[in-house]
Amino acid sequence: MYRRIQVFFILFIASFAVSALAQPLPTSTTKLDDRSCRLDLYHLARNQYNNIEADFQIALVADHGFNRRYVALKAEISYPVGFENFSYFRTGQPVEIFTADWKKYYGNLNLSDSSRSYSIAHLVRLGSTSPRQAFDLLVRLIAEDEGRFELHSASKHYRFYLEDGHLGDFLDCLRNQVTK
Repeated sequence: MYRRIQVFFILFIASFAVSALAQPLPTSTTKLDDRSCRLDLYHLARNQYNNIEADFQIALVADHGFNRRYVALKAEISYPVGFENFSYFRTGQPVEIFTADWKKYYGNLNLSDSSRSYSIAHLVRLGSTSPRQAFDLLVRLIAEDEGRFELHSASKHYRFYLEDGHLGDFLDCLRNQVTK
């Protein structure tokens, strides 16, 4: 009996130590330097094991070396391929509509290794073919909403909240690149 209590106590302490080491996942990250400005936004959700993970990602990328601006999307490999419309929502109302053309990306030759395989897309404004126009419009909308917004597709809803300081740092990086 005493042995069972010891084992239980050791397992309890070990599980507490592991959970204490777990850090909260970020809702946004930045990568800013003199050649590029990148803001990544993550939608967090519970997986089948009840763990929180990023299930949808938006990357706003301004690459000054190649004079490119675009919005990239990344989701699980099981995400359907083809065209999908996303509505940008503000206070419960759609403000703008974007389109994504989803494709599969296999980061490994072994197709069963889904840890490095994703569904990816570039975002464009509905009726347009310009990734730059979608980038400029989405940055403006996110700035107006102070980094809190929703994207809705036909079947999914994603809420995004930027970490403190990330939006300001990203916008400063963009302004600094324009003035150089």
